[in-house]
Amino acid sequence: MKTLQCSACKHQVSLKQDVATKKVNGIFMLQCANCQQWSHEHRNAAVVKNLGLMLMITGSVMGYCQLGGFITGPLIAVIGGLIAVATLFAVPRAVYTGT
Repeated sequence: MKTLQCSACKHQVSLKQDVATKKVNGIFMLQCANCQQWSHEHRNAAVVKNLGLMLMITGSVMGYCQLGGFITGPLIAVIGGLIAVATLFAVPRAVYTGT
C-alpha cells in the first residue's frame, strides 16, 4: 500500500483510502486525514521530475527504434529514470500556505 508522510504532523497518509485532493495552479495537492493540512510538491521538483520522465521516455523510444547507436537510447533512459526517482525521494512535500 502506497503511503506518504504528512509534512505537518508526520502522519502516514495512505493513497488507497479516500483522501481529499485538489489541483491548484496545476499542482496536485493532498489533505492529511489527521491534521487536515494540505501539502504539495515543490514546483521546481515537479519540473525536474517531469524532465527526468521525459528523458526516460525519449531514451526508451530511441532504444526501441535503435536510433543513435546501441547504447545511447538505454543510457538516456536510465539517466532520466535516475533523475526522476532521485527528485521524488530527495525533495519532501511542502505544507500549503495559500500563496
